[in-house]
Amino acid sequence: MKSGSGVNRTLIALAGIALLGTGLWLLGATRAVADHLPAGWPAPPADGVLLDREGLASLRETGWWAPAVLATGTVIALLCLAWAVTRTPVRGLRPTGSLSTARAELRLTALEATVCEDARRVEGIARARCRIVLRRTSAHLTLRVWTRPGCAPADVLDALGTLSTTVEQALHPRGLRTRTRVSAQRHAAPHVR
Repeated sequence: MKSGSGVNRTLIALAGIALLGTGLWLLGATRAVADHLPAGWPAPPADGVLLDREGLASLRETGWWAPAVLATGTVIALLCLAWAVTRTPVRGLRPTGSLSTARAELRLTALEATVCEDARRVEGIARARCRIVLRRTSAHLTLRVWTRPGCAPADVLDALGTLSTTVEQALHPRGLRTRTRVSAQRHAAPHVR
């Protein structure tokens, strides 16, 4: 978990606890709150609470009470649902990425396999691995290649840059950030006993 996410969740939990405590205190409050009510509000009886059964029944008899409670509850539920959706990772829910053409989707594993296969076709590359991670507005391509003995890393970087551009065009409108790691494959030295 990222530290920003942990701080975010801690602040939300503290705000929720504070609101819950305030609400519970207001439910049981008597004269302490009644002394600070606006002048137009009716004062509750000395032995009653701020919102008693008769007050709640009179609110329910009015025409605006039920639609107001329903609308408020719906708005709060939709806001909570929207927040929950924004906090979920993209790869876990939708293992596909939309391509630049309309109504076309591609599984990320298929795109990763294609990128690895295209990287292996580059002259001088012996092996290749890749991983694509989608975010809401961007994508991250991690490409690891091993060059054949005698091949310099500079010889394959141009071809890998072209491959990265192709992936970026396929994942448009998401921006692509590419991390490429080039390693040299060891020479196979004969072992003499």
